[in-house]
Amino acid sequence: MLQRSIDRVTSIPPLGPGFDGERHKAALVIAPGDLASTDPFFLMADDNITLEGRFGDAHPHAGLESVTFMLKGTMEDTGGRLEEGDVEWMTAGSGIVHSENAVVSTGMRLFQLWLILPEAQRNMPPRVQVLRRVDMPVHAEPGVTATVYSGQLGDTAAPTLNAVPVTLIDIHLEAGVAFAPQLPASYNAFVVTIDGEVKAGATGAPLATGSVGWTSPMGDGVSSLTLRAGDRGARVLLYAGQPQSIDVVAQGPFIAGSRDELAGYYAAYRHGKFPHAGTMRPVAHA
Repeated sequence: MLQRSIDRVTSIPPLGPGFDGERHKAALVIAPGDLASTDPFFLMADDNITLEGRFGDAHPHAGLESVTFMLKGTMEDTGGRLEEGDVEWMTAGSGIVHSENAVVSTGMRLFQLWLILPEAQRNMPPRVQVLRRVDMPVHAEPGVTATVYSGQLGDTAAPTLNAVPVTLIDIHLEAGVAFAPQLPASYNAFVVTIDGEVKAGATGAPLATGSVGWTSPMGDGVSSLTLRAGDRGARVLLYAGQPQSIDVVAQGPFIAGSRDELAGYYAAYRHGKFPHAGTMRPVAHA
């Protein structure tokens, strides 16, 4: 089996002003502009709220999937309520409007990831999946608790519907424990250390809280990524996905295959052709 190494390490930047006033602070875990290295992950934001209340305005998306992981607190809008540990997996596809009348709690923190869609699925009908932490399958072994939100870990498979093959696992490790989740060798992957410290990969690269470690595709077959917790244990999020190796153009909330397709998204939105997430029945997994 192929043993993965950490190829590069970045850190979540210091929080700066967000889009929603003084109470909103944000940072880019993944900045757009280097898709060749991050494919199929386009960007990921770390959003933090210091005071409860309305959050943002209704806005559109098209040509992408967004994966919103609630790390702390709650968020509620016309589409429902997300609590700590819940994930909203929204396939924008041909276009959708969401975040209508969103209300968040004090201390809320979330990661929002954007995935590019395969060409064949870029304009698929939109859908929203709500992944409740309490309903997600869990892989457990001594010193390890791993909640599988998407993809598969050993015999533990999530029911999530994926347009892009993606694995998302929330891994809790007790002090000194080593764990080596397996991934398709063709996947691009990264781990974000939420708490504690781990040594990752074949060379034991140190990843402290706030570190992001990337491991590149290795070819065909199966690979493993060793994670060993430090003296006080660790929590990491593991994201892995199949690169799409396609050219895209992005502007605002849309990702398209061409400028003409991008213009089509804007025209469809202006003419009210995007459904509203609050009127759609979420796909709830149990």
